This record gives sequence, C-alpha cells and structure tokens, in this order.
Amino acid sequence: MPYRDSASRAPLKKVLRPDFAEGVDRKLLKQVRDRFLRVNADRLDKTNAALAQRHRDVVAILPLLYQVNHPLLPGFVDRETPRGVSGYEPCKEALAIARTFSQTFRYRQERRRKPEILSIFMMGSSGTLAHSESSDIDLWLCHAPDLSASSHALLAEKARKIDDWANSQGLELHTFLMDAQAFRRQEADTSVDSESSGSAQHYLLLDEFYRTAILVAGCYPLWWLIPPNLETDYPTYTDMLLGKRFLKESEVIDFGSVAHIPKNELVGAGLWQLYKSLDAPYKSVLKLLLAEVYAQELPHKPCLSMVFKQAVYDDELEVEGLDTYYLI
Repeated sequence: MPYRDSASRAPLKKVLRPDFAEGVDRKLLKQVRDRFLRVNADRLDKTNAALAQRHRDVVAILPLLYQVNHPLLPGFVDRETPRGVSGYEPCKEALAIARTFSQTFRYRQERRRKPEILSIFMMGSSGTLAHSESSDIDLWLCHAPDLSASSHALLAEKARKIDDWANSQGLELHTFLMDAQAFRRQEADTSVDSESSGSAQHYLLLDEFYRTAILVAGCYPLWWLIPPNLETDYPTYTDMLLGKRFLKESEVIDFGSVAHIPKNELVGAGLWQLYKSLDAPYKSVLKLLLAEVYAQELPHKPCLSMVFKQAVYDDELEVEGLDTYYLI
C-alpha cells in the first residue's frame, strides 16, 4: 500500500525519471510500461462504457476476427488471408460472441505460427469528452512489414468487410492498414480521402496517435519507454533498448519520435480541418486552434503527446485529466 501523508491522506506521487546514461533498470522499464497499460485499460473501459451493448460486442470481437480466418465469422475472405495478432489470447466474452455466429466454433491457438498482425489500436475521440453516440472509430491495423502484395490485398479486403459488418451493427468503423517501418520512413500510403489526410501531416498524425491511441490487442508502442527528456535522442535509445535486449522486439511496435514537428505541416493541417469542419465543426475548431498554438509555440514548448507522456511519467494517471480534448 502506498504511503499516504497524514494531513492530506492523498497518495504521494511516484515520479519516474529513467536515466539511460547510467544504465537501464529493467524493473523501472516495467513500471513505465505498466503505467501506460493501466491508462490504456482505463481508456478502453471508458470507451466501452459509452457504447451500446452491440457496439461493445463489435469492439470485443475485433481482435479475434483478425486472429483467425473462420468462414462463418464476419470478414472472412480466404484461408490464406494474413492472421494472428501478436500475444493475443481471446477472452471468454469474445469467444461467446463468436459462437453466436457459429455454434461449432472452437478456438485453437497456433503457437508455432508467426503472427502477421502486430497491433490493433483505436484512435481519435473514442473514450474522450468529444465522443458521442454518432462518433465513428478509426482503427489502425498494424501488420508485419514483410507482407506480400497479394497478402496485403487480402487483408485490406478483410478489413473492408469487417468495417461493413460493424456499420451494419450501427458502429461506424474505419480501418487503416499500417506498416510501422514504412511509416517511420514516411513511405506509408499517401492517399487522401474523407477519413485520411495522407502523409502530408506525418508528425501531426503521429502526435494525435500517441495521445489518443488505445491498444486493443498486440504490441505496445516503444515510444512509451523513451523518457520525455530523452525524446530528442530517440533513435539512439530505441536502438540501445532493442540492440542490448532490454526489450523483446516481439513485444513492441515503433512508429518513431515526435520530438520535431515541422512547421510546414501546420499549414496543411489548417486546410484539412477547414474541409473536415463540414462534418464536425466543433472538433475542427479545436484542432484549428491547436494548430495555431503549435505554430506559435513549437519547438519551445512540447506538443500534446509529450504533455501526455510527461504526465504518465509524473504519476498523473486519471483518464479525465489525460483526455486529449481536455488537454487541447
């Protein structure tokens, strides 16, 4: 039990300040990871609390749909479609939902098979002040970097079918296939549509991802484990943590650093939000104001994803205070 001050009876905050220059403390790394996972679990609980039961069922079964290729489950395309989510074990709820589609469904863990889905994240307004019954969900489906073109096409078709099924349940779902390695090299899909601004806002998109993403299943972001004061040397420390095996590469996914957000992205962000304001004027106004503040204050003050990260390291873990729209 944490020590409580006799006057305030409030628990003392335990600030974490890893200093990799003096060596890496594996126990401290685990504490950092566990803090982010706690925040993540609280955010997921808050998201589910705001959803109707049939929408919670969609979210609960999503990882299982990508774990297996079962012809009677939503999204089935082909038995050769990439499958398997890193580290995923379905819960009883997901298995029960799956059996509503097929009473004969039996889950078998393929331990010798290398998973082809690294992570599944929700991002955006899910679980925040901006969430409403009409809010959609953006899903990042992060796949292995070595998928062939044909495998990628099969996975994209499966994602489209799952989106269509979710929409038929009244939950607007938009799934984006992501390759973290290609993203870091800024070689990700550059298409622009009503739900994606393409690669023109690479760092701003990453900033939004890090402060809003909810890990549904799979690998957690390596970014969590790089202390805020070391972010400017991000590649050095990620290479050290992985190269010296302080972390298992199979446990993390790396989209890169947000230490430097180019000012030229802010112009495009403003134009994009003007376009988006046709559908969501209030959220767009907030994001326009954020772009204006970034233009004035970066790089002398931190971006919001770094504010979020610093708060977690400072033991400020209440999800209400970490709500991205509250921070904005």
